[in-house]
Formats: sequence, structure tokens, C-alpha cells
Amino acid sequence: MSPARIRAYQARDFPEIHRIDQVCFPPDIAYSRAELLFYVRHPESITRVAELDRAVVGFIVGRIESSGTAHVVTLDVLPGARRRGVGSALMAALHAELETREVRLIFLEVDVANEAARRFYERFGYRVTALLKGYYKGRSHALRMVWTPEAAGRS
Repeated sequence: MSPARIRAYQARDFPEIHRIDQVCFPPDIAYSRAELLFYVRHPESITRVAELDRAVVGFIVGRIESSGTAHVVTLDVLPGARRRGVGSALMAALHAELETREVRLIFLEVDVANEAARRFYERFGYRVTALLKGYYKGRSHALRMVWTPEAAGRS
């Protein structure tokens, strides 16, 4: 199989990325159509889509929160496409775009029980900075993870 092709989000991708989000997260955690639309349409959002063999298999949404700061809203990859470099390609694409916008701090949240995701983000230089109790609708806790060029060894 060829490497993932990363491209800019297009409105016609929305039904598929919404479906992917529903697959990747439990029903009470996954974004509603309205929530996901809000994020992908937000003027400060950056959404990238990953394709393998012309099929959309994942996406990432990041949003500039303030000057020099951004939030990784979500990174979703279909289970069958995981461990094939799709998530890494999506993160690299988002980081490259954020670098052109002079972002110096990026943060995200990850479920405390999702050890694989935490390790994935650590490989990109993210570090745990806080425990967010009840973050996922009061059901489970999250870890706040933060990336800076200095922490990632890129100062």
C-alpha cells in the first residue's frame, strides 16, 4: 500500500470525516455533526485529510487559539489504517502549517486510559502538563499535553 496522501480538507469530505470520528470515539464522546462542522469551518482552524488508495482514512483538526498558540482539536484515524504512518503524517502536516504561522505552543487533550495515544504524542515532543478531571463529559479524565520547540528539542 502506498504512503498516506495528506491534503487540505474540502467540504465534500465532511460526511466521511464525521463518520470516522463516530468510529474512533464512543458515542457520548464523539463530536456531533454541529460540533465538528463548527471546528472545521472556524476561520482559525486547519483541517487536513489523509487518504490511502484514494479512500479517506483519517483527519486532523487544529485551531489557532491566540497569537503563537494552537490546539489540536482531534486526530482521528480509522482502526484499519493505524500503525501505517497515517497519524504521524497528519501530525507532521499540522505542525508544518502551524510553524508557518509562527505558533510556539501547541496543546491537546488525551484520555488518561489511552496509553498508546499518549506515547504517540510524546514521540512528537508533547509533554503532560496537567490532569483534567472529568474532561470527557464527566465520564473520564484527560491529560493536557503541550508541545513547545524547546521541549521538542527544536529551539
